[in-house]
Amino acid sequence: MMAVGKGEKRQGRVLLFGLLGALFLAATFQGATAQTSLLAYVGAGLKSPATELAQAYEKQSGVRVEMILNSSGALLGQLELCRKGDIYMPGGMPFVALAKKAGFIGEMVGPLAYHYPVIIVPKGNPAHISKVQDLARPGVRLILPDTESTALGKSALKIFANINLSAAIEKNVKAYVETGPKVPMTIMLGQGDAGIAEFSDAAKHSASLEMVDIDPAVNVVDEIPCALLTCSAQPAAAREFLRFMKANGAAVFAKHGFKTQL
Repeated sequence: MMAVGKGEKRQGRVLLFGLLGALFLAATFQGATAQTSLLAYVGAGLKSPATELAQAYEKQSGVRVEMILNSSGALLGQLELCRKGDIYMPGGMPFVALAKKAGFIGEMVGPLAYHYPVIIVPKGNPAHISKVQDLARPGVRLILPDTESTALGKSALKIFANINLSAAIEKNVKAYVETGPKVPMTIMLGQGDAGIAEFSDAAKHSASLEMVDIDPAVNVVDEIPCALLTCSAQPAAAREFLRFMKANGAAVFAKHGFKTQL
């Protein structure tokens, strides 16, 4: 968990993840010569559907898909350090835009699903949160995903800006956590009164948490893409995986609670 106002620590943490990812990549490429395999950079919040899809693709094609799971920004940092890999599947389009600007994005399919922000609160809603504006009330302890390295965090900032309450709400942020799935975990530990979470994560923890919808007029919904990297050493195999994702991705994401239609 990262404390408010610790921008330097946040950047250092992303850099550390990047360096650790570089070491993982080196080990992956040294051990991947025995069979055809692809390397995919996958947003941490997409772990469950991405894992199922990777396993199904290996069963169908014999091609293994190795995954590096991290926040979307940390993944981009790893990619920039290593310049190796085949697939990039971040939590949202802002990170695809950054990767495209850096020259990493070739073909792309999607949206496979949507990153749909909701407010989550502990069971019983002790802080009486009923709308985004309530997050600006003095004393509300808010938990957010990192606003620099996660797609959901970036969407949260845009939502607050849409209601002209950015400064008031950000004063209430008790902690920024590294990935979207850590928001509900932090709330369930009693460390916050409310958080911004992905719809699927909120639904997954419905026994312990309640979901408060965000007004569609101010909500910021992002697309979840899957892209082929220009640095891929085996673009033909990566392109086949992209076709598989286009054909099967939405159904699997829906199975794991993601919204695939708006």
